[in-house]
Amino acid sequence: MLILGTDAVLAAAPATAVQLAHACIGAGFQAVIPASWGDELIASRAMDRLRVADASLVQCSCPYVARRLATHGDSIAPLLLSFVSPPVATAQYLRAAYAPTSLRITYAGGCPSAANESIDVWWSVDELMSTLAERGVPASTQPTEFDSVIPPDRRRYFSDPGGVPSRSALRHLPTPVELVELQGGDVVIDLAQQLLSTSRTLIDLALPLGCCCSGVVGPVSAEVARARVREQEPPRALSPVVDHTLRIALDAPVPQTGQPIRATDDQSAAPAVTRTPRPAEMTPEPALIAVDAVPRRRSPPGLVRPVLGTMPLRRSEAGRQLPRAYVARRRSSPRGFRESNVRREAPSGPVSERRPAWLWVAVAGVGVGLGIALLLLLAR
Repeated sequence: MLILGTDAVLAAAPATAVQLAHACIGAGFQAVIPASWGDELIASRAMDRLRVADASLVQCSCPYVARRLATHGDSIAPLLLSFVSPPVATAQYLRAAYAPTSLRITYAGGCPSAANESIDVWWSVDELMSTLAERGVPASTQPTEFDSVIPPDRRRYFSDPGGVPSRSALRHLPTPVELVELQGGDVVIDLAQQLLSTSRTLIDLALPLGCCCSGVVGPVSAEVARARVREQEPPRALSPVVDHTLRIALDAPVPQTGQPIRATDDQSAAPAVTRTPRPAEMTPEPALIAVDAVPRRRSPPGLVRPVLGTMPLRRSEAGRQLPRAYVARRRSSPRGFRESNVRREAPSGPVSERRPAWLWVAVAGVGVGLGIALLLLLAR
């Protein structure tokens, strides 16, 4: 399976996320999962903590944030919402959802947390794009929609890019919480000022530190990074898109001084850890197929479901409920339709003759006119 990072989707532009998923499947991956599933898991867990919090809290689900706060970890530990990163949360969710099936998970993106043991292979964005080009499936030439396929749901319900809860979700808490996205250069000073305020806030400092899961890629400024990601995503879902009842260890240890954080200062650099050979060194097609030895799960029966209604579910061989899926439109070819002959058939029985309504109105009008004329003649 392939987990597509937010920065990988942005790098494929002007190709869409659907085209990129088609290309990855054509390259040999059995399933392409959006990293936004990890965002959803983290945002939901953060909201659970905020429901019982009585002070401002700091979101810490990005390795760059953890590294920046490491020198202050002991002093602000009670105020930190320390979670794993979205790619790691997505990988752990997949392993829990498909258990006991053994998975081989690849992550394509620049988040340095991909060195986690839950991810088998880590590719940079450049490695992914070059592999797709070498295998003759560039994203720009792929279909722009899925045909007769139910792909993984890319919509969001709780989260914004990076795993922070959306403002609309925070407003619906029993006691509303304000989201504060720090934008300044010295985030530590700004963070201290926010923590001294008496308002209930969720403080996010991932954007100025260059969180690629939030959309800070290349020359994109922190102010527009998340908005740019949302522009390429489908509308928000009306209900959760992942199964939040699965037991997943999303909590991460509070960052401490000297704690090794395997990250690169340059997000565009190659990944620090890759457990398999580079794409150029890989053998042909079978090496890319992550779970060839695993039997494919049976697809759910094709039932007619409205897009805005209850979303379809999938279950494993053992009966476990698997992640929800996004309903794709089916493209029907005009050549596949046969002209109906129902209207051309002659009626099987006698049909009573029906006169149009306007005819009866005309007859009634003529009768009334003749009556008035007769009365006028008698009056004379």
